[in-house]
Amino acid sequence: MENKKVLTLLLGSPRIGGNTEKLADALAEGAAEKGYEVKKVHLAALTLKGCLDCRKCWSTGKPCIQNDDMDQVYPEIEAASVIAFVSPLYFYSWSSQIKPVWDRLLPYYMPGALRTTPSKKAILLAAAGDTEERVFDGMRASFRLATNFLGWEVLGEICAPDIYSRGDIEAKGVRYIKMAKDLGLTL
Repeated sequence: MENKKVLTLLLGSPRIGGNTEKLADALAEGAAEKGYEVKKVHLAALTLKGCLDCRKCWSTGKPCIQNDDMDQVYPEIEAASVIAFVSPLYFYSWSSQIKPVWDRLLPYYMPGALRTTPSKKAILLAAAGDTEERVFDGMRASFRLATNFLGWEVLGEICAPDIYSRGDIEAKGVRYIKMAKDLGLTL
């Protein structure tokens, strides 16, 4: 029996319906056409604490000892076959809404992990107000290094410069929306 195909969108923007979510929606549209179930996680609506590096992962029967909304995110990560990390570029890196998710993946790769996340596939979707493509270099490096460390396959990176104000992605970034939908169709 074939495994269920799930695309989980980890939305790291505080702007509901903003530019990065529009990119994610285009990816989701393509993926849905290919039979994927799509799940959206609006991280800005959650309370996510930073990793304590206490190394007490799994000691209480769950990935992390902290009691916060990451308890809702872990099952979505585990169920996903493809995870899209969707974030506006904040000071050349991830938004503060999505960064804790990266840091709190520790339970899946620490020595003695009760569960791991093998065979995941990952996508980066980002937007920035700056007009230069190179402003994404830090985010891309972080994404590539982290996914490589986790053993995840990178399926694509779409980084849209000169996209800041609400609606910019539709007004001047239509090519990025098309790229995202096309990427979804390749899943």
